[in-house]
Amino acid sequence: MEKGLIISVFILTLINITDSLTNSVVTPSLVFYVTEVGGTMEQYGLISSIPFFSMMLMMSFYGVWVDSNGNKYKTPYAASFAFGGLGSILYFLAELLPSGAWAVYTILLGRFITGLGAAGRTLAYSYVATAIPRDQQRTILTILSLSRSIGMLLGPLMNLFVVKIDSSVSIFHYTIPLNPRNSAGLVLAAGELFLFILTSLLLQEPPPKKEKPLTEDAEPTKVGGKELFAAVTHFDLLFPSFIMFVLICNFTLYQVALPPVAADLFGWTPLEISYLMSIQAIVIFFGMIVAMYASIRGITDFTMIALGNSAFVFGGIATVLWWKRESATILQFIVSIVIVSFAYPLMGPANRSKFTRAVHSRPELEDSIGLLQSFFNQALSIGGFLSPNFVAKFVLKDTAAINSSDDGHELTPWAWYVSISALVVIAGLLYEEFILGKNELGLMKSEPEQESEGETICSGETTRLLSGKRASGKRRSSIVEINRTFNRKYEVDRRHSLETAGIPNPVDTAYERELQNQLTQDKQEWERLLELDEEMEMTEEEIHNNL
Repeated sequence: MEKGLIISVFILTLINITDSLTNSVVTPSLVFYVTEVGGTMEQYGLISSIPFFSMMLMMSFYGVWVDSNGNKYKTPYAASFAFGGLGSILYFLAELLPSGAWAVYTILLGRFITGLGAAGRTLAYSYVATAIPRDQQRTILTILSLSRSIGMLLGPLMNLFVVKIDSSVSIFHYTIPLNPRNSAGLVLAAGELFLFILTSLLLQEPPPKKEKPLTEDAEPTKVGGKELFAAVTHFDLLFPSFIMFVLICNFTLYQVALPPVAADLFGWTPLEISYLMSIQAIVIFFGMIVAMYASIRGITDFTMIALGNSAFVFGGIATVLWWKRESATILQFIVSIVIVSFAYPLMGPANRSKFTRAVHSRPELEDSIGLLQSFFNQALSIGGFLSPNFVAKFVLKDTAAINSSDDGHELTPWAWYVSISALVVIAGLLYEEFILGKNELGLMKSEPEQESEGETICSGETTRLLSGKRASGKRRSSIVEINRTFNRKYEVDRRHSLETAGIPNPVDTAYERELQNQLTQDKQEWERLLELDEEMEMTEEEIHNNL
């Protein structure tokens, strides 16, 4: 890989580290900031969820922008950093407004605009898909994903600096207070400015992306809205989307509830909360390693998803039983969070693999792969938007409710939704495995073992032009499927589907690696056949001219 691309990858890594680092400053202190300016817990939930909503609105815009400007990334990235900087300044200035609605809704607006900028971070996936050689993309994407964990681990160091801020500055006879809450906005703004300068100076623009069809007659067969709706509402496609929705909703409880509960139980400040978030980052990183090893060993998607939901079941039970003001210990608090932190790295890649298998098992959907990946991501985005509001309004108790309760529980009975929803997913897995006869575990002795998905010969998808090894039983992917799967938007959607609450997981499952390798071979064979066809046409033309 050339020097310019190495520098560009380093810049993309710094973007991830800086984003994760600055978010590690905002997340622990957000609830304190909102309540300090007169906000309620319901408003805290809305402010926590609003970036997901603005990201959902803006994400496609950046992709269209890059597609329409000749594959140039500096300007879209500059817009992303500008949005982030503006939102961060508004977040900082909310301290100057009268307590109550004005200050709270200024924070809300700031977080909304920050989300517009955060949506541009998916440009990194698009950049890798178009600028980095394909045989090196998986390594680069893994590095980018793991870099966010580094930022989370460095969060306490930044908070050590922020919690000590207690000053003010005077500008035009106005005194602006600086404290650990509003100064987090300045930290965010400084990070956006740093990234803007770095990207503008050093990011190398990739060559213009020209999507050349493999053949002129490779137009996809159009699938109508009725057929597409019938497909996405079928159990094998709808169920993985539901699992993703449950995953983000369950994980969000611990993102939203952790700061106020830790403050009430143990009197923790944002600094101690960021320490716990660092422990969580370590657990998630270790879970990624376990998931990678399990994938290499061929552990089934059923097993991985079931284990992840089991972590939610037991972690949810521990949360309800242990998060009590009078009896909770720090060890119990940490253990409950550690248990649920294992759920995401186990479930995320396996569930995406489950969805990908279902899509590729339906040849009629081969021209809608990118659209279906977007549909899959919507389940994550919708869950990310709805769940913080739900947790803040129905799950978290305010101080008066805790004081008036006999048991001192920090959460309402609605907190049982974590364990119950995970049990519903496990029941769905069992229904799919044994009632629908998927037999992924191979435990059903009464039926013959099904052939692996994608390995059967589909009518009309083999050709005598290929070698005998290929014609002997391997499914031949269509031109449409190859083009769609190697499309940049598909790769962006696929990678984005690995992110939960801003924490990406770099794992590619064994099935996905096998699929990518198979499609790469198919594409190379198509291109070789086309080259042979062109050579034959040129030869015939030369013979004709000579005659």
